[in-house]
Amino acid sequence: MIGFETDLQDLRDSARALQGAADAAEAASNGLRGTDVPVNSGDTGGFFGGLGGMFPADNAFGRTLGMPAVAAAYNDHLAKIQKLVAQLHQTTADTSHALMRVAELYEKADENSKQRVNRAAAGLEGN
Repeated sequence: MIGFETDLQDLRDSARALQGAADAAEAASNGLRGTDVPVNSGDTGGFFGGLGGMFPADNAFGRTLGMPAVAAAYNDHLAKIQKLVAQLHQTTADTSHALMRVAELYEKADENSKQRVNRAAAGLEGN
């Protein structure tokens, strides 16, 4: 490139690599869906809030262990991780697109510079 110290193919390769990382982050984000644990039994109707309030929650930490606080903490942590992985996906994809756009702009600027140089050279030859 005239006037630039950047190889366009290097920019495009970096953009593609980042898009691959964004795709991996998206897959990780999708893989986290459905890994939450129910904190209560879900029976909230009926007499005094239903029978569910009288029985321990059925969750990954055991139906009889009585650990709804642990399940709630797990779900809270999971929600934070899901948000961060989704952010990672979005920012990585955005960076990939930005690098590709930079490569396009550099290519256009390079072409414009070459045309100016060619016109200038043609003008000098004509004199």
